[in-house]
Amino acid sequence: MKKQLLIVSVLACNFVNTNLFSQEKKEKIESLEEVVVTATKFETNKKNIGKIVYKITQETIENSRGKSIVDLLNDVPGVEINGNFSTRGQNLGYYIRGGRNRQVAILLDGVHVNDPSSFNGDFDLRQLDINQIERIEVLKGASSTLYGTGAATGVINIILKKASKNSFSGTFNSFVGTNSSSENNRFAADEISTNFNFNGTLGKLDYLFALNGNGSKGLSAAENSGNKEFEEDVFSRQNMLLKLNYSVNNKFKIGILTSIDEFSTDFDGFDFDPITFASIPADRDNNLESFQKRFAVNADYSYSKGELKLRTFYTDIKRTETPSNDFFKGEVLGFDIFNNYKFTNEISLLTGFTAQFQDMIQRTSFSTIEEGKGKQHFYDPYISVNYNSSFGFNLNAGSRLNIHNEYGSNFVFNINPSYNFTINNNLIKVFTSYSTAFVTPTLSEIFTKLPSIGELLPEEDITIEGGFDIALGEKININATYFYREETNKIGYDPTTFQTINDLGTFLARGFETEVNFKMNSKLSFLANYTHINRDENLLLKIPQNKFFIKADYKLTNSTFTSLSYRYVDETTDFGNVSLDAYNLVDFFINHSLLDGKVTFYGSITNIFNENFQEIAGFTTRGRNYSLGLNIKL
Repeated sequence: MKKQLLIVSVLACNFVNTNLFSQEKKEKIESLEEVVVTATKFETNKKNIGKIVYKITQETIENSRGKSIVDLLNDVPGVEINGNFSTRGQNLGYYIRGGRNRQVAILLDGVHVNDPSSFNGDFDLRQLDINQIERIEVLKGASSTLYGTGAATGVINIILKKASKNSFSGTFNSFVGTNSSSENNRFAADEISTNFNFNGTLGKLDYLFALNGNGSKGLSAAENSGNKEFEEDVFSRQNMLLKLNYSVNNKFKIGILTSIDEFSTDFDGFDFDPITFASIPADRDNNLESFQKRFAVNADYSYSKGELKLRTFYTDIKRTETPSNDFFKGEVLGFDIFNNYKFTNEISLLTGFTAQFQDMIQRTSFSTIEEGKGKQHFYDPYISVNYNSSFGFNLNAGSRLNIHNEYGSNFVFNINPSYNFTINNNLIKVFTSYSTAFVTPTLSEIFTKLPSIGELLPEEDITIEGGFDIALGEKININATYFYREETNKIGYDPTTFQTINDLGTFLARGFETEVNFKMNSKLSFLANYTHINRDENLLLKIPQNKFFIKADYKLTNSTFTSLSYRYVDETTDFGNVSLDAYNLVDFFINHSLLDGKVTFYGSITNIFNENFQEIAGFTTRGRNYSLGLNIKL
């Protein structure tokens, strides 16, 4: 671990020293002048936000063809997606700042998406295709004031592509790759993905229509520790998305978004030792089929002093597992209406009101929730004030009242000051914040608990953080954030009654994350980040205490781009107190464009040194693998 800390320190010092010897250019680095939306719900300059918002840009997506959404999120400091290096059908764990799936809010074009039929109520990122995405913004920390339940450790805002100004534009993208473990490193076309994307503008109407299909085979989910060969577990997924926007005039726009996502995956199970009660991963002929429909209507109205926005959403999800015949169905209907009013150039006021109505059906061998018996709804009025002074001081403060039909009401708030100043023409931002958040119990938790438990309370979180963001000239950006987080009323599981409960006591997580970006010249750039998390040991399952990532991007020519990355993930502990060793991964990506960028060939070698490791005790991870793809712009 000392080696990783030393590397980070040396890189930071080297970047600073390099900048001190090249101060001829006086412009501020572009990263602090970028515009983001997640921190305030409206377009805001990053330097006026008292947070670090990490942005996965369209340029990064295009230079990382063949990677998934989860791959790119795993490169962000403070974010750990457990299961990403396993089989494609592996359930994913979203761990941000020592939190769990239920504490991460996932947004699609600013709209909170979730799965009321699942135990955690989380959204499955396997449903989305990277080729339909314009950019991703990641905001860490308690953000329930703006985004309500689940925004306790972070917000992932996935923003879909915008339509071309031309009447017709499109892309075709396809790749094929291997999908093997480090122990069975075979060369076969076991993974394939194909995507069509059509978009354009016809008068006042713009459109986006996308189709995607991908699948993989070749790996067993459970890792075989004996002589018997386990069967491969097949994953397949299809997706259709349609987005339409109509501009009534230059002030009013209305749009619809609809999508259908379907995937099927084989998965394995466990054998249980009757003496030690230990669970041992075993080959099983299990299958999960998921079918999801989403529909949304959006409206934007701008006027001289501000903007009014309406976001409505409906999601219908069905999941079936065989041979157990477990069945889950969830529906969520909701809306979010909010208005941003500018009193002056320095002061604006955001007011909003959101509501969700959730319903589910669950039929398993352990519990049943019949139709009409598993419903919850809540209403949340909220307010947020933004002050951006002419002398560098910024302040964001707000509050939300959550009114729930089961547990009553819950109040959260945030206060987030920051200050911008310059030293030798270098822009520096320092910030701090105190934020509270809540996580609503899921339908499965509420309606399968024992009557003796009474009511489940929402989990409550407090986050205190402070840090800085420094732009040294136009080549170097350095940021760092320290955070301290408390959880109370933690929603947990009682192993004696096999029921969901509110755990007593306060649970702590603290740590820091830092990132350095260095643009050496027009051809070569570096990115390095480091994350440290310290949490109660019994709650640190699958969460590495230390994580380090570094990437070098190099343009061989104007049409050839290469990227080499190294990742270190610290040792972790899985359920049953099983220790999982630390691991190191080195990946290489390349793409080459022809015909003025209309045709791009790309390829990758991942896990170059064929590291043998586990993310989940007893389950397979991918070894060295290769991919080759083609992207055509129509």
